[in-house]
Amino acid sequence: MKRLLIVCGLLVGCAEDKSSAESAGTDTASSDEVVVPPPILNGLYSVGFSVGPVAGLVVPLQLEWSMSVSDENVRSIDHLILRAANEDGDVSSDLVEISNVSVDEDGQFSLNWDPFVLPGPFSPTDNPVEIHSVMAGDIRDESFACGEVTGEIVSFEMDLAGSSFATAKWEDRILGTPASCDEEEDAQLSPIETCPEMIAGRSLDFPSGGLEREYELHIPDDYTAGSAAPLVFVFHGIGSNIDQMLGAENLLMEANRTGHIIVAPQALERGGTTAWDPVGEPGYNADITLFDDLLTCMSDQYTIDPDRIHVTGMSLGGLFTGTLISARSEVLASAAPFSGGLFRSKSDGWQPIPTVVSWGGPSDIYYGQDFEGLAFSMSNTLKEDGHFVIRCNHNLGHSLNADVWPYAFRFFIDHPRGETVLPYEGAGLPDEFPDYCSIMTAPE
Repeated sequence: MKRLLIVCGLLVGCAEDKSSAESAGTDTASSDEVVVPPPILNGLYSVGFSVGPVAGLVVPLQLEWSMSVSDENVRSIDHLILRAANEDGDVSSDLVEISNVSVDEDGQFSLNWDPFVLPGPFSPTDNPVEIHSVMAGDIRDESFACGEVTGEIVSFEMDLAGSSFATAKWEDRILGTPASCDEEEDAQLSPIETCPEMIAGRSLDFPSGGLEREYELHIPDDYTAGSAAPLVFVFHGIGSNIDQMLGAENLLMEANRTGHIIVAPQALERGGTTAWDPVGEPGYNADITLFDDLLTCMSDQYTIDPDRIHVTGMSLGGLFTGTLISARSEVLASAAPFSGGLFRSKSDGWQPIPTVVSWGGPSDIYYGQDFEGLAFSMSNTLKEDGHFVIRCNHNLGHSLNADVWPYAFRFFIDHPRGETVLPYEGAGLPDEFPDYCSIMTAPE
């Protein structure tokens, strides 16, 4: 969507034909032309806040502007109120206010907000998120202001560099609210065309989505080329890395014992911390593209059973596991998110897959986020959508304990893709599952 940035009536000469000016004997290049005050913003505006470190994440906000123009044509923002909003048009109470902000003659301004908390019902994580931000931009017309956002998502220790914002009048938000000055759509990421050699161990330069990505590959001792093997993708948490995730007790031991190939990618650095993108749309999401490309190249060079491709992850890795459940269920057999959740809607072609949802009880709090609440929400949503769901509350907080991997890999073994009769329905859970796990019969 392109927006007209120069509006007739706001600049001298738009309303007057050159020939009529000449006939009146007026010199159109005269320095005596009347200066018309630039536009001001007043009333309610919808704001798209594009969170740079998390590609594809746009947080809706509401701004209430009160501006004035002095007799000398000097503009100022007399009062400005920021509120949270959602796509349904619901609005929070006032989050933060700012007053007496100068606007220069080119329409530029800077809003240094006091730290505020985005309420859970309006937050992408369903939990309160503290933000300290500065909006620096300019006013283009009576409905459109835009610019850059700097600062920090305090709750996640994530720098907001690369973020942006833009406005539309509140009553026009149904037509879409922009989120940057440049409203051209991003180009889709192309799938990999030529695969590098996929060798066991650490690789630092896997080409995916125009980037060089890092991953580690573990091949079980009993793998035999030509004999179909199961494949598990393992995703670490925010601020973490491959080594910390694969160092979790029993993970690689159980994978080797059960014959599962392991691929563990490394997240990109976003806003000063390593993080996956749990919300971006497939085709534009670099991490979903990485999953696709790794799967393509592994299937090209190893004998991968297409009906035994599984995914697991911890914390933000568990949230990204939820993203793949929503976006890539057509290739996944089953999933095991730990302290995870669902942040995005299901893609076209979605189908329910068996999922075991694990978390650490009321003390499963990390970066101020309630992962027990996220796990309950995730399991309820999956159950409502027809998934077979097992819930496991180990009550050990935000951690991975040693007994989770035996039941996770047993779950993968017992749930290949396409099974119409699920093995645990009626028979109950195998011995690998601890007492704190149970089959979910209905949403709660």
